[in-house]
Amino acid sequence: MPHTATDLPRAIILHPNDGCLTVARALVRRGIEVHVVTSPSTTHVLASRGVTGRALPDPRTDAAAWLAELASLSATGGGVVICGSDAASEFVSAHRTELAENLRTFESTDGVHTAVMDKKRLYEMAAEIGVRAPWMHLVSTHAELAERAAAITYPCVLKATLAHVARAAVGHGTIRVESEADLLESAGRLLDHGIDVLVTEVVPGPETDLECAVTIRDRDGSYPLDYTRSKVRQWPPDYGVGSVMESRRLPGTAAINRQLLDHAGFVGISACETKRHSGNGELYLIEINVRVPNGFGLADAMGVDGSWRLYASAAGIPLGPQPEQVDGRKAIFPDLEFRAAAARVRAGDQTPLQVLRSYRGARDFGIVSLRDPGPAVAMFAPMVRRRLTRVLREAWQRVLRRGAPAPAPEVSAPVSEITPEPRRTA
Repeated sequence: MPHTATDLPRAIILHPNDGCLTVARALVRRGIEVHVVTSPSTTHVLASRGVTGRALPDPRTDAAAWLAELASLSATGGGVVICGSDAASEFVSAHRTELAENLRTFESTDGVHTAVMDKKRLYEMAAEIGVRAPWMHLVSTHAELAERAAAITYPCVLKATLAHVARAAVGHGTIRVESEADLLESAGRLLDHGIDVLVTEVVPGPETDLECAVTIRDRDGSYPLDYTRSKVRQWPPDYGVGSVMESRRLPGTAAINRQLLDHAGFVGISACETKRHSGNGELYLIEINVRVPNGFGLADAMGVDGSWRLYASAAGIPLGPQPEQVDGRKAIFPDLEFRAAAARVRAGDQTPLQVLRSYRGARDFGIVSLRDPGPAVAMFAPMVRRRLTRVLREAWQRVLRRGAPAPAPEVSAPVSEITPEPRRTA
């Protein structure tokens, strides 16, 4: 018997990204109640039609507020918990025993989510089953950093073992470093915050060689969702978040992803990123994110019904076979793409015409939706208002400067009035 909206559990989305906004919209259209717990920086999601919720501080700084919110939701019926950030997934994993049974989560007490999230542990698991990954040096102290910095080849990539912790502390999780001095400075800042770092090799090749497999691995080891995509552009360039993504069949990355998840015994949604080495053509593991990935809207745009399959899998609702993905569909995220495209044009990597052509096949536009304009208005209106205020203030200051009386010129005394210094005599 098909389910009706009245007997489907509430969806509870924690720390949403743009992919979670797609999920919220799709579920609201099905008549499912959607409650969102945002961070202060993503309150625009609360402007989405049919969504309820509130903003809370980061769970790492106020776990009590999160536990109280989830206890309140449990008391009013519970629901299916979907994580949109590493911090949310880490929190749910750490506090699963404190959460009521009617709050259904992929995260459990087995520690697998946090293990896969940790890049050091992930690379160790890759080595255990023969999955190729960049060479790696773990650095936990300033002494280790000083010892290893001279022996590392440059350029290299600096990664925090837990990227979300590093972004909160210093503003980035992964950067390229060009020299020993750069490494000592950038890694030193992370170590000052008690954050372990990995120094890895640069896998050569453009950002278009980055591939991704997005899957849901169910409790029985099946995959109710499995699709692949590649990056067209990202922000920041080379080491950022995809600003344009395209659906493509990528069997090599799909196989690597399944190997790793099966080996770890992972259950839930994840996104495995690899990069194809421009020199030897081999695929190298980059990372696995264990929450709803940015750009998840592409899962609906390419026809695999990703939002519903995510919710149904989390809720334990049986699903039939996944529809075939349609290749060549694209998702564009305007808040990132404006800067990513501008950077590529300024660098001379692409022309404006090439940028425009890259949008062919676009079906999803992130927060921008004609059917649900509220989030885009909520995000961009303050940005426009700040920009307009700055422009008007600068214009008013120019007017005031033009209208002010000119300062009196400095007048030098006539030559005849200058008293010469007395002649010095020996």
